[in-house]
Amino acid sequence: MFKNFRLYPFLIALALAPILYGCSSDSDNPVPVDETQEKYTVWLQIGSWPNTTQYILGTNSLTEGSIDLTGHGAEVTGKSAYGIITKGGYYYYYNTTTGRFSKFKYEKELYNTVLEVPYTHMADISGFTWINDHTLFVVGTDGDQAKVHYSVIETETLKITNGVLDTPAIPAGFKYFNLGNVEYTNGKVFVQFGFTADRPTPWENKVNIGVVDYATLKYEKTLQSAVSAGPGTNKLWLSSSFVDDSGNTYFATNVEWSNLTQKQTAIYRIKKGATELDASYTVNASTVGYNGVGLWYIGGTKAIFKYIDPAVTGSAHIYAFAVFDLETGKITRKLTEIPNDADAYIQNIIVEDGKVFMITNAETGKDYVYIYDIAAQTVKTGMEMVGGYDWILRLDKMR
Repeated sequence: MFKNFRLYPFLIALALAPILYGCSSDSDNPVPVDETQEKYTVWLQIGSWPNTTQYILGTNSLTEGSIDLTGHGAEVTGKSAYGIITKGGYYYYYNTTTGRFSKFKYEKELYNTVLEVPYTHMADISGFTWINDHTLFVVGTDGDQAKVHYSVIETETLKITNGVLDTPAIPAGFKYFNLGNVEYTNGKVFVQFGFTADRPTPWENKVNIGVVDYATLKYEKTLQSAVSAGPGTNKLWLSSSFVDDSGNTYFATNVEWSNLTQKQTAIYRIKKGATELDASYTVNASTVGYNGVGLWYIGGTKAIFKYIDPAVTGSAHIYAFAVFDLETGKITRKLTEIPNDADAYIQNIIVEDGKVFMITNAETGKDYVYIYDIAAQTVKTGMEMVGGYDWILRLDKMR
């Protein structure tokens, strides 16, 4: 396979202007979950931007065997891209070109449309969180990036309720909202955002987290910090926020989207039931030791931290992985057994039964699912991916 180019899907997604028009539904009723649906999917890509073709392949095991793109899988190009939302065996996607919000299912090497509705409420989805198993909350901006729009989507029927958040005005010297991490807990939706202007003007050197009361959908207040800047990441592409087992909410910033002049890593915490940043929690570049791009929760007080490896020169494969302790704000184990990735914006990780399953675009050799045993702190290789592709995009648990 070829590994000689770098993707910038998140930048591309923010830059594209939508072309929106109406549509009709392909189905009136959702398809029930089929127990024969394969348990996991892997997204692979052939070609480099803008001439790309994306595929989904299914498997029932990540611990052994292989999947082969040659003659297998379903092409998804034109229907959706890999910056997508998944839950309960389905994919959800806003196609800004066709003006449709769609529900898809991959099964038996077919990528089928379950339900579609016309949708043009926002320029693109910039962040999402699940209120419950059947209620999806998404945010995005208007076409001018001057207002923050939201939608509440009932995923069984795709009934959508739209609105605009009463956020603070854009500060003087800036022109746009940029949105990223969104989390729901204890009746509140937290939305991380930043302010920008036209390049090369830097970001506003602050992190903003808006507090929204879900019951009333009223914007209540904005939490701020000047330790770092930016909205974190969009979990359609890359995770950097979560609610832990104790009900505490964590938000990270991504140094590649933080500030054009000052790259600073920071992780913020909101304690369970609170609506203020935890002033006692200080995790920044000096405590972490590296500039981070992604953060995935794996249980207890641990997360997987995706960071920029400063030791790498002359290669795009600069993104390494480590086990991170949320309480101390320090790396506890570098996962050197896992090859560095060549792009930050890959949904690399799922967690199941005390194990972390990870994919990465290796620079040399074969591509595997890597399995980190959380209790034993060991890494081994699992399923192999073969078949002449150029890029590994994401790994999903479907049932």
